[in-house]
Parts: sequence; structure tokens; C-alpha cells
Amino acid sequence: MFKLMLKHPGAVIGAVILHLLIIALFFFSFDWSDKPEIKKTGIPVTLIAGEALQKPSNIVAPEDKTQEKPEDLEKKPSKVEDTKKKKEIKKRIAAETALKLKKETEERKQAEKLAKEKAEKTAKKKEAKLKELAEKKEDAKKQKELADKKELAIKLEKEREEQKKLETEHKAQKEAAAKELKKKQAEEKAKTKEKKRLKKIAAAKKEKAEKKRKAKDEKKKKIALAKKKAKEKKKKEAVAKKKKAAEKAKKEAIAKKKKEKKRKAAEKLAKKKAAKEAAIREAKERAEREAAEALAAKKAEYRRKWLEAQERKKSDALAADRRKSLEKAKRGAQITWGGRIQRHVKRRWHPPPGTSGKSAKVKITISASGFISSGINMVSCNGSPEFCASVKEAFQRSEPLPRPPSQYNFNKSDRTITFKMD
Repeated sequence: MFKLMLKHPGAVIGAVILHLLIIALFFFSFDWSDKPEIKKTGIPVTLIAGEALQKPSNIVAPEDKTQEKPEDLEKKPSKVEDTKKKKEIKKRIAAETALKLKKETEERKQAEKLAKEKAEKTAKKKEAKLKELAEKKEDAKKQKELADKKELAIKLEKEREEQKKLETEHKAQKEAAAKELKKKQAEEKAKTKEKKRLKKIAAAKKEKAEKKRKAKDEKKKKIALAKKKAKEKKKKEAVAKKKKAAEKAKKEAIAKKKKEKKRKAAEKLAKKKAAKEAAIREAKERAEREAAEALAAKKAEYRRKWLEAQERKKSDALAADRRKSLEKAKRGAQITWGGRIQRHVKRRWHPPPGTSGKSAKVKITISASGFISSGINMVSCNGSPEFCASVKEAFQRSEPLPRPPSQYNFNKSDRTITFKMD
């Protein structure tokens, strides 16, 4: 209901007025003053006493019209006159109401017509605006595609250069890694050889010690056997010397243990010394190798940075040259476009007679679709008002003007041009 009222307000107002008029007509057509005479109607009537209803007391039959009273006859003419007056008033009110209704209907129709014209104008403006926006979008899309293509070409060129650079670096790294691997393999080989040599020396020492120990054990056995035989042979004689021999044997055992302990300590010290020397030699070699690697890495990093700086300088110089050439081409295109517009306007300019030697300067902003978007700004004019007006009319008559070049993304300042008309 509310949506309908918002869409068609005129129709709703008209319907309300019509209903009000019908109610008014009904109100005025009904006789509110005349009371019906009970005697004449012949209808059973219930008398009302106070506020309580009573049962019907009697039924009054219609009276004979011939038996009218003189008072009733005198009253009749006045009632007829009242009825006539009321009818005249009703007719006048009905006529006024109809006239008012007609006037309101015409006003409503006029309002609907104006609303319709306004809606049509708005729709036309909207359509023109949408068309202009579509053209702008199309131009922007073309400009973007062109810029994207250029950017893609630059990006691909950079990627190719970076790929070449990476390949060169990868090759150098591969060669360095191969050299390093060979070096490590040689070092590992030398270490293995040294370990084998040390192992052989240790095995030889161990074997020598084992032989020595076995010889001593054999000697011991022989001495013990000889002693045993001598002891058995000279048992009686050796009883006295037993203690002495036992003490001597004990001393010899202690001396032997000391000697063995010294030998083991010497072997342990020699091994420890050899391991320490090998560790020192290995640490020294590792430090020298790491220093050489660090120096090589530093040199490579310095060269890489230097090459990057050179490439950056080259790319910056190329970009600056490209920007300059683009600006130059854009400026040339703007001048050519301005010349086209001036020739276009002058072909449609009709200056008044007697204005030779007069000139005017006009500043305008042109949209991408060729229309004047900022209004015609008269910068200066040394002619008569008619001459100045003819210049403005020429620009208005020339719309749409030649469009700006599509290959350049002209902004608002690029599309604002001052023309000299003389």
C-alpha cells in the first residue's frame, strides 16, 4: 500500500478527494431537520420515557386526509418553501463540488505530466552520463592494456638478464664447489693415510711389547723351573737361603712392575702427544681453509654488488630516457590535438562584421569523449560583447570536439588548453 502511494501520489490524493466529496454529498442530501410525523406514517411506535424503553402502548392507524386541522393547512406552504431552498442549496453545493473536483483532477493531471517530463529528462541525462562513463572506461581500459604490455616487456627483459646472471653465478658456484670437493677428498685421503700409518706404528709397538712380555714370561718360567730344580736338588741347603731368595724375587717383581708401569706411561704420553700434534695441525689447516673461503666469498659478494650497481645505473638511465621520449611524444600529441580542436572550432565560428584584428583567449577542459567538462572560461577578450559571445557560441556549437589521443593517458591538466581566437 505504502509503495503504491509513493509511486502514484497524485492518484491516491485524487481518490481521497473523491471519497470526501461523496461523503459530503451524502451528508448534505440527507434532511437532518425534518422529523417524521408519527400519525401520518401508520407505523407502530414505541414511546420512550426517559432512558428506559417501554412496550408499545398502541398502534396508530393512518388518519383521513380530509380531516386535517386548520393549523396543519397553514404550516404546509412554509415547508414547501424550505424544501425548495434546501434543494437549491444542495444543487449549488453539488455544482461547486463538481467544479472543485474537476479543477483538482486537472491539477493532478498537470502534476503527473510535469513529473513524467522531469523523469524523462532525468533518464536522458542519466543515459548520456552512462554513455560518457562507458567511453571513459573503454579509454582507461585501452591505456591500462598498453601500460601492462609495456610493463610486461620490461619485466621479461629484466627476468632474462637476471636468468643469465643467475646461470653465470651458478656456474661459478659449481666450479668452486667442485674445487672444494677435490680439496676435501685430498685432505680426507691424506688423513686416512696418516691414520693407517699411525695404526701400523701402534700395532708394531703393541706386537713388540707383546713379544717382549712373552720373552720375559718365558724367561721367568725358565728361571722358576731352574729355581725349582735347584730348590729340589738343594732343598736342604736352600732352606736357610729361602728367605733371601723370596725377598730377592719380591724386589725383582716390584722392579718389574715399576718398569712396566713406566713403559705404559711413556706409551700413553707418546700417544697423547701425537694426538695433540695431529689436532693442532688439523685445526691450523681448517683455520687456513676457512680464511681462504671467507676471502673468496667476500670477493664474490663485492663483485656481485658492483655488478648489481652497474645494472641498476644502466636501467635507471634507460628508464629516464624512456620517460623523456614519452613526455616529448605526449607533448607533441597534445599540441597536434590542440591544433585540430582550434581548426574544428574556427570552421564553426561566425564572428560579427567589423571585428578584424580583435582576439580572445578561451580556457577549457575537454573530457575523454570530446565534451567541454569545465565550462567555457573567457581568459581575455579585446573585442565587443558580440565578438566575445560569438567565440563562446563557436565552442558550444563545435561539441563534441576531437577526442584526445587514445595512446596517451591524458589527465585533467593535460586536457585543459587555452586557445587564442583571432
